Amino acid sequence: MTLTTAGLMWLIMGIICFLLEMMLPGFIIFFFGLGAWITALVCWLYPVPLNIQLAIFLVSSLMSLFILRGIIRNTFFGEVTADETDVSATAGDSATVSADIIPPAEGKIDYSGTQWRAVADEKIIKGTIVTILSQDGLCMKVAPKDNN
Repeated sequence: MTLTTAGLMWLIMGIICFLLEMMLPGFIIFFFGLGAWITALVCWLYPVPLNIQLAIFLVSSLMSLFILRGIIRNTFFGEVTADETDVSATAGDSATVSADIIPPAEGKIDYSGTQWRAVADEKIIKGTIVTILSQDGLCMKVAPKDNN
């Protein structure tokens, strides 16, 4: 069992795919590198023609992509739950103004560790503690804390 030229080329192609995966986002090219390595292994074990090599590469790449991507991605990056991405304000919560709110223009508030767009019926200066009245998408309607 010697590594043929075809097997060596598949091995090198797999290495190139793994290196590209480190530079590009998406976690997809990795599985084509895995398919290339599987094809290199088959070429090392058996003499196979080019059309069979391409079929092995395509099938092994796609199967590993569809079967393993979710498992490996969750292992390395963790699962994202709806609670982590869905932040909504509750009326009555407090926040701090981080950029002046001068109606009708929007300002900014710090709430839940993040800056949010904010509107108010009156001018509110930076540093004021406000109460959240409502939320419309990514914009909060606020009022000064002492007016409630």
